[in-house]
Amino acid sequence: MKKILFFAITIAFLGSCATSNISNKDKTIQVAIDLNTVVDDKVKVEVNPAKITSETIVYQIPAIVPGTYAMSNYGKFASDVKAFDKNGNELTVSQLDPNSWQIDDAKKMDKITYWVDDTFDSEKKHGIYVMAGTNIEEGKNFFLNLPGFVGYFKGMKETPYNLTISHPADLYETSSLINTNTTKENNTKDVFYASRYDEISDNPIMYAPLNTITFTVNGVEVSLAVYSPNNVHAAKDLEDALKKMVEAQTNFLEGFKTTNEYNILVYLFDPKVYNWQSFGALEHLSSTTVVFPETYSKEQLSNGMINGTVSHEFFHIVTPLSVHSEEIHSFDFNTPNMSKHLWMYEGITEYFANLFQVNQGLISEQEFIDEMKGKIASSMRYNDTMSFTKMSKNILEDEYAKNYGNVYQKGALIGMSLDIILREESKGTYGVRNLMKDLSNKYGQTKPFKDDEILDVIVEMTYPAVGTFFDNHLTGNVAIDYEALLAKVGVVKKAKTIDAGYFLDSNRQIFLSANQKQEIFFTNRKNTALAALGVQPGDVLKSVNGTDVNLQNIRTFIGQSFQWKEGDKITFEVIRNGETLKLEGDFVKGTTEVENLVIEDLPATDSKKKLRDAWLKAL
Repeated sequence: MKKILFFAITIAFLGSCATSNISNKDKTIQVAIDLNTVVDDKVKVEVNPAKITSETIVYQIPAIVPGTYAMSNYGKFASDVKAFDKNGNELTVSQLDPNSWQIDDAKKMDKITYWVDDTFDSEKKHGIYVMAGTNIEEGKNFFLNLPGFVGYFKGMKETPYNLTISHPADLYETSSLINTNTTKENNTKDVFYASRYDEISDNPIMYAPLNTITFTVNGVEVSLAVYSPNNVHAAKDLEDALKKMVEAQTNFLEGFKTTNEYNILVYLFDPKVYNWQSFGALEHLSSTTVVFPETYSKEQLSNGMINGTVSHEFFHIVTPLSVHSEEIHSFDFNTPNMSKHLWMYEGITEYFANLFQVNQGLISEQEFIDEMKGKIASSMRYNDTMSFTKMSKNILEDEYAKNYGNVYQKGALIGMSLDIILREESKGTYGVRNLMKDLSNKYGQTKPFKDDEILDVIVEMTYPAVGTFFDNHLTGNVAIDYEALLAKVGVVKKAKTIDAGYFLDSNRQIFLSANQKQEIFFTNRKNTALAALGVQPGDVLKSVNGTDVNLQNIRTFIGQSFQWKEGDKITFEVIRNGETLKLEGDFVKGTTEVENLVIEDLPATDSKKKLRDAWLKAL
């Protein structure tokens, strides 16, 4: 059962919980959140740290959380922060920065209180991803990414927590936190236990009307809770797709020691209420928060959300849940020290999210190769010679942050390349899946690796060729020769002519890019439709058919272009060498040349065929 598993884990942590700021008589921090009383779209939080032994203490709400790689500053949503002694007298509280408050005379402190606003409908400017955000919708939904509500006392992150949440009787919780209130009589109060603050931050909770399915596959209990504000979607409608995916993923992970439960918290937003252009999912310890449009069809949610986004998040139970560095294990929420190994946490995870599908027969080998080809093309939009470990370590700096999206492109390709090298060196018997399994057994959830040592550890566990690859292509700045690697498994390039629109080809690869001035320009890819109109590489696009174009509305024009047909007049206004030009012409159905990666038809005895079979089909 899920509660028993997590209780066992938390007991293991308790032995190391110690602090000089709190009395040994009671090491548990008591937190209460009242969801029954919403005032001005805010809820009250009360924190009782028991007996403090220092004269002053600092209470902090996270500035950043794992998995986001960007500053969030949740503290800006907390207001009216007060501290009281046991007689109800206020103590002096000074705000040190957007996320920190100092309490004087802390030895007298009984509790602190504050009010929290949510991020979903906030008018405050912030950079919090919606899937990492919070929602307070009185009587309807509470989407609790807990860093937005609960903080920690500086120096006391390892102290256990009891989190009591009072809630409406007709809203039900979904979370991987241990709910110690198992009495049926009290269905309006939940009491959650966490052995340290990191467990609080990494276990979101959603309260919503009952719209949940639960099933067990290969020993993993999976729950899917869906909040659909207009009752458009039922969790039951997504059960088959989710069950099929989880079964394939757990088969792929056979032998891994990961988790016995997984919770998926889905908030489907109404685009008439929230005009969010960016949405997705955020991984947590053994759960994920997901935000998608409610207007998506069942098929779109099954294919895009379940088979795409959620499948990626599920594989985070391997890394960073089971394999992670000290920087992740004891995360500094307010002065972050980032890890060098996004290639593993996000790259290997994204690679697995594709590999398992071909390995388990959900897609064909050519479909998998096509996906990798797309990632190769997408990765070229970033700095292909930037050290991946250096980028990861400095990901919060602007120079490196703009390359973050490459962790899902080149990061996955690093996983693919490493896999092929391992299979070649081991004559097909050992791959990245085996490596991650061995690392999971070596480290596991409670034993982090040292950031500066893990690459040497991997080389020692495998082959010298892996060290050469790391030196050149991971820590170094040498571009990976994908063509040479794929040739080893009988995958080769072949030219092909395909249809092309004015902005996208039939493979949905774009003919546009943007510069540092946020100007949209045409790339140097050949396109007969653009050539017929007179477009040249480097032309900056200013308007389409008389309407100005910018990064905010370009998707609208791309969508409209699919409706253009023979007989339509097309007009682009472009800037070329500082001169504004008007390009006019009749609609033309265009073509472009692409180089496809195709699988060679080889006999079963061919060494390349054997290596490819081991790469894509072996466990």
